[in-house]
Amino acid sequence: MSDISYSNMLEMLKDCLSEVQKSAAKMKVPGISSGFGNLDGLMCGFEPGKVYVIGARPGMGKMAFVLSMIRGITLGDKVPVLLFSTNHLKSSYIYKLLSIHCGVSTLQLQKGWMKPQEWGMLDDEALELVKAPLFIHDSLELPLDELLETAHCCISEKGIKIIFIDCLQMIDFANADGTPSERVAKVMGALKQLAYETKIPIVVGAMMNRRVEHREGIDGKRPQLGDMANSCFIEELADVVMMVHRPEYYKIFEDERGGNMRGLMEIIVMKNDLRPSGSVFLDYQQETGLVSQKDATIASRPVPQIDFRMRNKTVKKLIKTFGLEEDMPF
Repeated sequence: MSDISYSNMLEMLKDCLSEVQKSAAKMKVPGISSGFGNLDGLMCGFEPGKVYVIGARPGMGKMAFVLSMIRGITLGDKVPVLLFSTNHLKSSYIYKLLSIHCGVSTLQLQKGWMKPQEWGMLDDEALELVKAPLFIHDSLELPLDELLETAHCCISEKGIKIIFIDCLQMIDFANADGTPSERVAKVMGALKQLAYETKIPIVVGAMMNRRVEHREGIDGKRPQLGDMANSCFIEELADVVMMVHRPEYYKIFEDERGGNMRGLMEIIVMKNDLRPSGSVFLDYQQETGLVSQKDATIASRPVPQIDFRMRNKTVKKLIKTFGLEEDMPF
């Protein structure tokens, strides 16, 4: 008779409540923080074992958004990151990361045309990037086998805790038959398996088709799930799907209420793994590529008041009932 694996409700509740207890003790999101508090408030950071897809049309700033997150994860939280580059040389990412971190225009940086104070900023800030535990693997039309082998190797040797891949559709599934959508499905399935086995989050960028370019109006220019290339299997297999949108790119400078849309990037969370969908606005500096938290958004979000006495009383009861580890100070 074959082995059958199953879990009963007591075991599953114990695991779930143990995670609740740990989150309460740390007073932070369960996963790796994106660096943007309002975005973490929607999706609880990047959680272990999940696949996150970021879709965008060219010119939206997806690369800048991803690198701004990587900068915060590696320098702020000291979390080792592996980035797979499938359509850019690694030098392009380093130039952009330098520009974001030092606050110097990417164009000026590449040409070396900088003012004395900008040279000073570069001198002061560049050395800090040396401390970033970031590892980049670049390969055009990256073979899936190479991706999986490199990922396992870096997780084992470098202690990687999160993986970023810049373009899903550029991953090559060798000897794969079927339509492009079916090949994307096989790649997504392999990434899901990798995330599940390694217990780390995988964040992958995705191309989008041109449908949005032919739609009119403010709402028409906002991306939809169906705008992703080979979208049906991406929607089904991803745990979280978010879109990067810049209304300013489409000459939309005001919203319906007359609010200023210049210099803003909207991150639209369209699928959210059993949580509500929603969107957040971030500040975007096009010259440097820096994406940062929008203070007004933080201020407008109510801060929940925590009753620590009630929380501690509840956790003590859960520890006794379910035999959880008592690792929370009271």
